[in-house]
Amino acid sequence: MKSTTLQDKLAQSLDRTNTAETKSRPRQKSIVPLPPEKRCTKISVSLFDGDLKRVAALRAYILEARGVSISTSQVIKAALRTAPLSPDLCKALDEAAAEDGRKW
Repeated sequence: MKSTTLQDKLAQSLDRTNTAETKSRPRQKSIVPLPPEKRCTKISVSLFDGDLKRVAALRAYILEARGVSISTSQVIKAALRTAPLSPDLCKALDEAAAEDGRKW
């Protein structure tokens, strides 16, 4: 037998509303876009064992020197920002090309 009192109908309606709310996704906060100078581009890099050992050595150095563990991304950023523009850079590129086995 169905309830027909107003109180029962309101209780059922409230029940349905609460059930629907618990099943719906929570609203995300509005995300303010970053200014252009704060945006970055995600890339994928393939590294050889020697390169990975160097990354590990750089991470270990920073851990010892600063007491903080840094990510591979931070290692690469630091290396890029401190790499001298010199003939040594071209030599390192030639060595990497020889190891890679592909023509660059």
